[in-house]
Amino acid sequence: MSSSLTPRRRDQQRYLNLDDYSAAARRLLPRALYAYVSGSAGDGTALAANRDAFKQWALVPRQLRGVGSRSATTQLLGQHFDMPIGVSAFGAAAVLGYNADIAMAAAAYSAKVPYQLSANSITPMEEVIKVNPEAWFAAYLPDDATLISNVVERVKSAGFKTLVITVDVPVAARREPETRAGYAMPFKASARLGLDMLCHPRWVLSRFGRTLLRRGIPHIENVTHQRGPSIFASSAGSVGGAANFNWDNIRAIRAQWPGKLLLKGILSDRDAVMAQEIGVDGVIVSNHGARLSDAAIAPLEALPSIRAACPELTVLLDGGVRRAGDALKAIALGADGVMIGRPLFYATILGGQRGLAHALQLLSTELDREMGFHGLLNISEVRQQDRLYHRARAPSG
Repeated sequence: MSSSLTPRRRDQQRYLNLDDYSAAARRLLPRALYAYVSGSAGDGTALAANRDAFKQWALVPRQLRGVGSRSATTQLLGQHFDMPIGVSAFGAAAVLGYNADIAMAAAAYSAKVPYQLSANSITPMEEVIKVNPEAWFAAYLPDDATLISNVVERVKSAGFKTLVITVDVPVAARREPETRAGYAMPFKASARLGLDMLCHPRWVLSRFGRTLLRRGIPHIENVTHQRGPSIFASSAGSVGGAANFNWDNIRAIRAQWPGKLLLKGILSDRDAVMAQEIGVDGVIVSNHGARLSDAAIAPLEALPSIRAACPELTVLLDGGVRRAGDALKAIALGADGVMIGRPLFYATILGGQRGLAHALQLLSTELDREMGFHGLLNISEVRQQDRLYHRARAPSG
């Protein structure tokens, strides 16, 4: 390791893969906040399945292909990216990490990868689009047509060209791990939460305290056409979707929105077909990080049938990806690209823009190496016949 590395750069060398960030974030964050990020619905069955689904598949390498000119560059929705791996949306990011929305947007733009800003974010969308003109906005919408139209107009006026509609939260979720750990929205002062924060002074001083001093009390800035409630307001707990939001609302949005339109939270091939018929440009196959229902199918399990039903639709996968090899498996099964949530969020909390840049570089380097090992000159070659091997279907010994 070069002595010219600054202490902050040297610190990043501790992280060799995405799982390393989770362990470090667990030490940094108060227990309640770590539970909010890491927690899942029910018993965690769906969360485990998101990862386990990748273990069922292996890639079959091809040798002697002369891979010196390999490239992971890709086109998604008319945009050029250096690799088909992007940064997923995460609400309240800038509460847990100082200026995290800006840091994530800037790091993704510099790395030339997709980035989604959550509607439940703390930084106004108008600020974020300035540091990442290619950012996508991930909306949570009500079922009131006027309010929906107002949000869409705000996103359009801000300068976003890609709108992602989160469609899988018709009712409020309940994540038992975060409830047991004392997390709640809105934030409520309690002896338990106070003690939790006192036990994590580095986070309080360098993240949350810094946010309060420099940006004031965080508000949920982007869920409506105007500034939303503070994280301490009683109405903060009701921010999100609506039970009566339906396909007619998507049709109206398609008619109003001139840019690229995606639906996030699709797990059914029938829903994907419906989206395609309406004129949606793409879907994100996702079970919301297993944060909603513990009975939901894993995204990777749902992917092949969605691709088969909609061969021309842009299809992204979000859920369970932790390695470049996972991304290649998803692409081999039909995805055009993948998004990653929790680990990249942890990297931002821990190291800001530089932290996320390092995590993205880890993925980029790993992807380049895997492509070399598997004889891939470009990403699309992983879809060639006989590139995939299903372990469960292996012949018995």
